[in-house]
Amino acid sequence: MTISKARQNLFALAEAASRGEKVEFVYKGKTIKLVAEKKPSKLARLRPMPGIEPGVTFENIEGDLRRMNAEITADWERRNR
Repeated sequence: MTISKARQNLFALAEAASRGEKVEFVYKGKTIKLVAEKKPSKLARLRPMPGIEPGVTFENIEGDLRRMNAEITADWERRNR
């Protein structure tokens, strides 16, 4: 299809491209393809949230919390003497 015919039928061609049909025309000896943008689904944009890694138990977390609390308390006491 020539550029003149494409211009005459621009809206029909845009509709065809949006339905996924192949739309091509020639301009100055080069083939131009009209392709509708493919937006990713909302689910494809989801990223995993950081969480607890496999193998971590409540006891591990509890022990880590106790150690962190002890470090924070010791630091606070050192600074507030």
